[in-house]
Amino acid sequence: MTDRAPVPEGRASFQLANEESLERLARLVAGLTPSQLEVDLGEGWTVASGLAHMGFWDRWQAARWTEMLAGKWSADDVSVIAAEHLADDALHPYWAGVDAADVPALALDAATKLDAIIAAAPDGIVDSLEGTPSAYLLHRHNHRRDHLDHIDRALAAATQPLDRSFVERNSASRRRLAAFVERLRESDLTLPTEEGGWTVAQALGHMAFWDRSMESRWRAAAAAAGETGTFGPVYLPGEVSDAINPALAEMFGSWTSRLGVAIGAEALAAAESVDALVAELADRLPAGVAVRSPQLVNRWMHRDSHLDGFERALEAGRPSAGAVDRSFASRNAASLASVRALLRGLSVADLTSPGGDGSWTVGQILGHLTFWDRFLASRWRAALAIAPGEQPTYLPHELADLLNDGLPPTWAAFASEGGDGVISEALAAAEEVDGIIAGLPDSTPIDAILAERPALLDRSIHRREHIAQIEDLLGARRR
Repeated sequence: MTDRAPVPEGRASFQLANEESLERLARLVAGLTPSQLEVDLGEGWTVASGLAHMGFWDRWQAARWTEMLAGKWSADDVSVIAAEHLADDALHPYWAGVDAADVPALALDAATKLDAIIAAAPDGIVDSLEGTPSAYLLHRHNHRRDHLDHIDRALAAATQPLDRSFVERNSASRRRLAAFVERLRESDLTLPTEEGGWTVAQALGHMAFWDRSMESRWRAAAAAAGETGTFGPVYLPGEVSDAINPALAEMFGSWTSRLGVAIGAEALAAAESVDALVAELADRLPAGVAVRSPQLVNRWMHRDSHLDGFERALEAGRPSAGAVDRSFASRNAASLASVRALLRGLSVADLTSPGGDGSWTVGQILGHLTFWDRFLASRWRAALAIAPGEQPTYLPHELADLLNDGLPPTWAAFASEGGDGVISEALAAAEEVDGIIAGLPDSTPIDAILAERPALLDRSIHRREHIAQIEDLLGARRR
């Protein structure tokens, strides 16, 4: 800290703070580089335009002080003070366009001259201002501090690499949304949430809308910026989105009532699309934007708040469970008997003959059934090894789809080895998983699993579709 002359009595509340803010500004200006002047402060502001803003207002107040000391202006002129925000509105476009290298020096010069005028002002004027609405004419440190804090935060953020932890957190929120959508029932859609009294369906529509809106803003900004360079999606202040949401509530209700449970798939598709785009383009954001406007990249923040509300809505709105329904065991046994009867006597030619329109062969279908029954049996064993009431871990739909896309050649090779081996393996896998499911302990949350992930227990759900496929393929081959 530099040596200073003693502060006169009655001026201690502002003069020392003004001097300290001037020194802080001087330190900032001395170390600024040309690239730092271009660092984004948000909402169209840069470090350069922020300094231009500070310099303007210090010069403005210096001119006022000159007028006041000459007796030409009164600090209690309410109409002038009340209209100051208009100067900000009018001058902002000019400040935003400033890129001159001497702006920092001009800002420092303005602050230095203003502080000198204030320090030399007569005690009578100082006393008349202190403690009044016009005290800001003395306390220039308040205005400088706010802007210097803002600039310091932006410069610090500009030196930090983008924290890409949002990619995994967004992915986790999508998995959570997918799990919710998987167990969503038609009757759940009308349950009220805590988000302004909206229903589950309206809140899902709301989530889909804002993810699509964010995706559109990202795409528009990227298109305007071209292949290279930084860009920032349009930011909607909280008060704007708060005004939009109530206006859309009725529309969401009408839309989701027509879609039914399909609104869950819409919300999930919107989440997947915007998350992929953000992960791809986030490194082109201006420095510090992700820190100042975290919602641009952290889509999980919005999603998780609504998902918490969904869970509470389901807990409060779904009826209490009655007697445990284990009828899935008999359905599993019946479906296994159907598979066994259908496959009795199949030949290698039956297994490997191609289906029409590129569909799977009977052998590939059996390989598919065998793999998923074995896989589920392994997942149940792993869950039961943890605790009697544990469930198999959640398997994202996108992973299941990738496995189904990648494994058919393996299933085809498996089927070409021999009819009896293929059939016996398929039946053994089905018997294994059915046996594990039939013997699950009483502590297993049967009702919850049937409501949320029924295929973990009721294997007939999976087999039914594939039995029909096999029947169609065999019928076509033997006609």
